[in-house]
Amino acid sequence: MAANVHIVNYESQADYKVFFVDYDSQQKNHQLIAGGKLVDNASQGDVKVFIVGYASQANICITHKNFPK
Repeated sequence: MAANVHIVNYESQADYKVFFVDYDSQQKNHQLIAGGKLVDNASQGDVKVFIVGYASQANICITHKNFPK
């Protein structure tokens, strides 16, 4: 089942921290949200994510093409 993903404004609100990578081989734990749907409201989201600036801070590393749309 594909997850409904919501992007939150604060790290403390997030279930996972996400970092965008350039290559498929750099992805880590991407299957948790890949193929999901991006939703507008937090109440609709199964998974709440926060975008971080460094790979070392992230729980999930994913390419832009695999991120939910």
